[in-house]
Formats: sequence, C-alpha cells, structure tokens
Amino acid sequence: MAIICPEDNALLFQAWKRLIISWGAVFAVSLAIGFALIFWFRISPEKLLNFSTQRLAVAGAVLEKGLRLGIDSSLILFFWNSSGALATISFIYTASLINPRNIDRFPRLLRKSLCGQTPMKALCYLPGCSKMNGEPLRRLYVWLMVPLLGMILLGAECGLIVAAVTRISGSFIVGVVSLLPHGIIEIPAFALAGAVPFSAHLLVKKTAGGITAETVFDQIQAYRGRLSVRNIVWVVVLCLCISGWIEGHITPRLLVCLKGQ
Repeated sequence: MAIICPEDNALLFQAWKRLIISWGAVFAVSLAIGFALIFWFRISPEKLLNFSTQRLAVAGAVLEKGLRLGIDSSLILFFWNSSGALATISFIYTASLINPRNIDRFPRLLRKSLCGQTPMKALCYLPGCSKMNGEPLRRLYVWLMVPLLGMILLGAECGLIVAAVTRISGSFIVGVVSLLPHGIIEIPAFALAGAVPFSAHLLVKKTAGGITAETVFDQIQAYRGRLSVRNIVWVVVLCLCISGWIEGHITPRLLVCLKGQ
C-alpha cells in the first residue's frame, strides 16, 4: 500500500483546490459573456446552446443510443463520466512516455513523437513553461497541465450553457438547476481526478529549476508511487455514480417542476 506523506497530501489538495477555483472563475466569466452575447449582441440562445454543447455531442449520441437499448440514463452518464475521469488520472502514468531515457522502449514510435527535441514554440507561451530547462521538461510540464485546461474548458461550456438555458426558459433558476444538483458533486469529482496529474505538474513547476530532466522524471515516478491512486479512483467513481443518478433522475424532474410553475 502506498504511503503518502503530508507534503504530498498538501500538494494534492492544492491542485484540487486550484482546479475547482479555475472552473468557478471561468464559469463566472463565461456566464457573463453568454449573457452579453445574448442581450447585447443579439446572439440566438439556441445557437449559443448548440455551440457550447458541441463537444458533448458524442456523449449525447451515446446517451441516445443507450436509451434506445433500454439502458438507464444514470448508468450511461456514470460510465461516460467515469471513463473521462479515469483517462484524466492516467496522464500521470503516461507522462513516462515523454521521458527521453525510455525512448527505445515500446511503443517506440509513439515515444519518439512525444519525446521530440524540436522546440514547440507555442508551449513557451504557457505560464511557467519558458522557465523549464529543455524540451522534454516543457513537454512534461504541459502534459501534466492538461487537467487544468480541461477544467477551464468545462467551466466555459457550463457558463454558456446556463446563460443559454436561462434565456430560453426565461428563468435563471432553471438555468442554475440544469447544472447545480449533479454538478455540485460531479465538478469536485472531476477536479479530484485531475488533481492526480495536476499535482505532479505543480511538483515539476516547484522542482524543475536547476536539476536535470532525468531527475524530474524520477521525482514524478516516486511521487506517483506514493499517491493512493486506488483510493482516489474509488472516491471519484462513487461520486460520479451519485452525480450520474442525480443527473439522470433528479435534475430532469426538478426542471419539469420548475417549468410547470
């Protein structure tokens, strides 16, 4: 069993907190932008809703197909969200693909493409990336930053969705209820999944200056070994199971009740 030290716990909590704050900040800004687009620039709320849910189109198709097969919507939502959360956690494991020391291991072609030494100039514009010593560290830094980018994207989508639903329904309460009942559990669960690789990103940011890339990769591997990833996975899965049931059964009923008033 992995034994996590207090410093690692603090780093994990810091990452989780930053992800939630990032989501909340972007949500607020996106909500304001959504209202501005609708009321000031006369953008159709239906078009805005369609735009903000484009990334979720695949999930919608899976949900529709599952419902045709008689599968409960909460189960479909649970498995879909859990797959995304587990994929996010996996970034701390797949980070080893970027380690140039392992470039000759299987899968060799994939490792070579990820470990490339050609500077990716776009990466240098990301906060803190220009300070990384060497291309492998820059790529590792960005790889472990993906959960933050994901939470920012999710916050932007949620803000626009709530703005569009509010305008379509004529009620801000309906817009909030379309997200809040399941989101109050789902968002922290996604953030916890993302905190696993993002905490490693914070570790890279903290320790990368002045040490070799090999040492940083070794630190990430040791940190991963100390994390209780299995326990985190169980917590995330349980939370997503609850949020899936709420989203599939409670949220629609609340919306029907509100629209019927």
